[in-house]
Amino acid sequence: MNQEKKSDWKNVARSAWLPAVLLCGLAARFWIGTFGHNYDYDSERIIAGITRSGENVYASTDRYNYGPVWFQILHGLDLLSGGNEKVFRALVIGFLSAVDIGIFFALRQKFGRLAATLFFLNPVSIMITGYHNQFDNVALLLGFWSVMLFGDDFKKPIGRRKFFGLVVLGFSLMTKHLLFVFPLWLAVKQRGMLQKWIVLIVPPLIFLAGFLPYWSAGREGIIHNVFQYRSSTADFFYHFFMPGDIAYLANSQTVWIAFLILFAFICRKKNIFESLLIYTAVLVSTSPAMANQYLAIPAAFVSVYVNPFSICYILIAAVHIIADVNGPHLFKNFRGSYADLAVYCLFLALVWTMWREPIIRVLQKCRREINVQLGREE
Repeated sequence: MNQEKKSDWKNVARSAWLPAVLLCGLAARFWIGTFGHNYDYDSERIIAGITRSGENVYASTDRYNYGPVWFQILHGLDLLSGGNEKVFRALVIGFLSAVDIGIFFALRQKFGRLAATLFFLNPVSIMITGYHNQFDNVALLLGFWSVMLFGDDFKKPIGRRKFFGLVVLGFSLMTKHLLFVFPLWLAVKQRGMLQKWIVLIVPPLIFLAGFLPYWSAGREGIIHNVFQYRSSTADFFYHFFMPGDIAYLANSQTVWIAFLILFAFICRKKNIFESLLIYTAVLVSTSPAMANQYLAIPAAFVSVYVNPFSICYILIAAVHIIADVNGPHLFKNFRGSYADLAVYCLFLALVWTMWREPIIRVLQKCRREINVQLGREE
């Protein structure tokens, strides 16, 4: 009888888990949105106003630095809101939360309930979606969909399904070009030189084609605000991890691109979904630029690969966003910037994920050597 009761409780817990996680995560995203907004949302209102009036976004503002997908989404949400600002904000948060739910289900399918739960209840993801209203998650969800379509059979030529995966990856770039080096990661895995070139060329072509309807009037804005745009430089990784000789020979931008290319070959034998998660960690941890929304990009990575460094990353990144002047200011007297510490933890989490076993072997060997030197070895 007791066994039956335990089984019943387990079944209840399993059935309650999904709605409980989703409701808590959604409530947290809308709740954090009540604390206000920042420059990011102000830009979105401006862009919605431009699209409402039928103007070319690239010719009308310098506050939009991406492909056309996101401003078309904002235009649709603006139409649904009927011009009501409060409704528009709620729709933006709701749409981005729905994207997070899409990532949640992708992680649950590939890595299980724990990884999905850690992602959706991650305070960094919650604050970037609910307060900052940034849309990196849209590009990432399209990236997840792309790799699911592309699959792990790299011996096969590029058929219809794989080609559609590359098209979706192109739309990810057209949304926000986070995955701009990821076609190389796929090409390294793919067999056949012609197939490799198709993988390398199709997504960037889709990305570039997105600008064609806006090129005539918005050419200068597209060149200046998209292709020549540079985010605020921080160089956390570059100054902390790079030896002086390398820093003398190459700038932080070069080192960043070099790491993204190097890891394409390091991860060539990993499955495609794991490669995408690792890509996000390399992208952010070695980036010369830093903004709060970047800290949410590897949220899926640290949720899947849980280790002491990834846990520290989540905690420090959350504290940073709360304390930062551009954050929700939940603790008014607690200010400062901890983004550098978060980046260091993310890189260490990446190293631990990639090379945990050899690191442990080296540490064990060092411990044995120390014990020998101290006369403690049996």
